Amino acid sequence: MIDRKTLPEEKRVRFSIATHIMEVISPETFDLEQILPSFKPFGCDSTGGKEVMCSIRIIEKPVDIESDSAKVLYKVSGVLGYWFCLMETEQNYIVDIQFVENGNHYRMVSDKTFSVATAHVDREDKCANYIVSSFLMIVFAQSAVLHKTIMIHASVVEKEQKGYAFLGRSGMGKSTHSALWLRYVEDADLLNDDNPAIRIEEDGSVSVYGTPWSGKTPCYKNRKAQLKAMVRLEQAQANRFTWKKGIEALITILPSCTSMRWNALLYSEMCNLLEEIIGKVKIGYLECLPDKDAALLCYEEMKKI
Repeated sequence: MIDRKTLPEEKRVRFSIATHIMEVISPETFDLEQILPSFKPFGCDSTGGKEVMCSIRIIEKPVDIESDSAKVLYKVSGVLGYWFCLMETEQNYIVDIQFVENGNHYRMVSDKTFSVATAHVDREDKCANYIVSSFLMIVFAQSAVLHKTIMIHASVVEKEQKGYAFLGRSGMGKSTHSALWLRYVEDADLLNDDNPAIRIEEDGSVSVYGTPWSGKTPCYKNRKAQLKAMVRLEQAQANRFTWKKGIEALITILPSCTSMRWNALLYSEMCNLLEEIIGKVKIGYLECLPDKDAALLCYEEMKKI
């Protein structure tokens, strides 16, 4: 790992995401405002007295770490780009990304809680913004679990400062369902369309936050709403809504949560958070068509909460 001491040619930029402070240390030659446009609403000049939750250093040369003996935990194509590999050593996690076929490979090395990381990125790479953003999302999502925050794969609609998260497998119609709400439910607004953050606040309430990561939809809002319900969508031949409780509620939302299954501490903390969340937030299951009636059926159920 690279020493965290800031060198003269480096600069620090901080972002407040779900009120957690993320710090990015990069060479002066990196124009982070240009590389990370979706992060602009989340920039913060000071920490407000808060500790930095996670810090990532961007360097322009390959990360120097021995990986020949590293254990491969997960290797797949089509996740966070063209190729993704997660490896583990005794002290670190190693993430390798190739964003496009035949493109450059980039590596990030982090500690076991993802609170400190170093990543190699070439600022001249045409995919530099996606690569940096992907590394930042991994670091934030994993480290946040230890701070009562979970990132989920969902589309979130906000109405009257209340948030409703729609979950489901890729291609299941989350964005379509949110779009139907925006069209047919008065005063509905999109908070995030892919990777919102759910946080248990100090008073025990549950909030959903916009983040710099919103998939293909440019929706980067630095604000929160009270999370009222999470609804898993399933394509069907007719519209039918049911509420889930207990273990069924947990099973309904677990696949959409972003957490390191291979890390016992992080996974245990995530499960504890989910148990607390389902005790305070309604969990629903909507078998649906991609139509107006499905959106209105779901909305009518939300009005009963």
